[in-house]
Amino acid sequence: MKRFVRVARWFLVTIGIVVLTSFSVDATVGHNGFSQSAIAILATSLNGKKSDCGEGMVRLGGDFSNICIDAYEAVPGDACPQSVVQNANGTRANMDIAGCKPVSVANKNPWTFVNLNQAQELCGRAGKRLLTNAEWYRASVGSPDIENSDACNVHSNSVALGGQKAQCISGAFVHDMIGNVWEWVDGSIENGKYNARTVPTSGYVTEADVDGVVTKTAEGASVDYHSDYFWSSEDGVYGMLRGGFYGSGNDAGIYSIQGKTAPSFAGNAIGFRCARNI
Repeated sequence: MKRFVRVARWFLVTIGIVVLTSFSVDATVGHNGFSQSAIAILATSLNGKKSDCGEGMVRLGGDFSNICIDAYEAVPGDACPQSVVQNANGTRANMDIAGCKPVSVANKNPWTFVNLNQAQELCGRAGKRLLTNAEWYRASVGSPDIENSDACNVHSNSVALGGQKAQCISGAFVHDMIGNVWEWVDGSIENGKYNARTVPTSGYVTEADVDGVVTKTAEGASVDYHSDYFWSSEDGVYGMLRGGFYGSGNDAGIYSIQGKTAPSFAGNAIGFRCARNI
């Protein structure tokens, strides 16, 4: 009987902590303005799914339950000589060191000045890969994609440390999917087509497919798609960057895609994060 009382007390205290956390921490607020439910947070904390993924990663749910995503934008690991990459030469210097690989940790500068192919290679070094559009979108859903919001780093002049914007977290508990730095995904637009589908011209997103990839645009902003913007070109081969960067303003968001950036381009507002199957 005493053992039962102790177990019951532990369970009630645990629920109490989770409930208090869900009401006091704004980091769980979703894009629709509502916080994650206490029961959902409790389930996440008790089901042990995150531990399957390893340090710094979280596990997606539903049809993507075998996918682990970096909780933070990639940063150089301890073996990398350049802990803060300030130009393309910094990325090259890091990649010259065989043991240098990206990691997912909070309160570090994201690894920028990396092109698409370098991002793919670096994820491979870590035993991971770049996210697909489908994975990126599902990891981002629930992020506070609200016009004129300062929840994410979209109205500033510089990159923030990973996780510094505590409210910029998705329903999957992934940080900084909106703003801070553009993130490469494993996809490309070739001569105006994505997966054999013609993409619309540059404009505000007015419709998107199940992977959050734009299917229609317009000259005016759409409230339903949070004024997110899409950039495209009819000619050439381009990589796909998602989410926006620190200076994107209202154009940033979970539907925002830069689809006219050369795969070879690297800049101070472009980074990446990795995923892996379990």
